Amino acid sequence: MTLALVACGGDKAAPTTTAPEGFTVMSDAKEGFAVAVPSDWVRIPLKPNPADFDTDANELRRQNPKLASILNQARVLGQSGGKFMAVAPDGVANVNLTADKPKEKTVDEIVTNSIEGLKSFEASNFAQEQATLSGKPAVRLSFRLPVDTDAGRIPTDEIQHYLLEDEKAYILTVAAAAPPVASAIAGSLKLR
Repeated sequence: MTLALVACGGDKAAPTTTAPEGFTVMSDAKEGFAVAVPSDWVRIPLKPNPADFDTDANELRRQNPKLASILNQARVLGQSGGKFMAVAPDGVANVNLTADKPKEKTVDEIVTNSIEGLKSFEASNFAQEQATLSGKPAVRLSFRLPVDTDAGRIPTDEIQHYLLEDEKAYILTVAAAAPPVASAIAGSLKLR
C-alpha cells in the first residue's frame, strides 16, 4: 500500500520510493523527499510558527494522548527547520528529517560536531560507520539518548544518517525503532 502526501509548491515533483510491506510512503514535493514509514505511524505537521503548530498538535494529542511528549520535541524541530516527522502510536518510536546549510565543510566535521552536541544531552554508546543514504555515500551514527516521555525518562537507541549534498546537510534520525524498521526507513529515503 502506498500513500503519497504531497505539499503544494514549485513545479518539481517529489521523488518516488518503494514501501516495504506494512509501510506507507510519505513525500513532500516542496521539500524534495519521499520516505517509507510503518503504516500505523502518524505524520506530525512541522511548522515554524508555534501557534500554527499548536493547533495541529492539540488535535493529534486529543486523538492519541501518548503523543504528548513527542509533540513537544516536534514543536522544537519545526521551529528549527525540520522537514519531516512521523511517530509510532506509542509516542516513542519516531523518524525525522532535517536539511540545512551547515557551517562545516565535510560530513565528518558535521558528525564530530553532532557527537559533541549529543554528549551535552547525555548521549552515549556512539558507533560510526560508512553508509548510503538516498543512493549516495553517507555516515551512519548510532547512540543511546535518554528521552523524556510520559512514562518518565527512558534511554532510547537512535540512528542518524548524515549526507552532505549540494552544500546541504541532510540528517535522518530514527529513534526507538527496531533495527529492521530503522534500516527499512533509511533504505527507502529518496531526495531530489
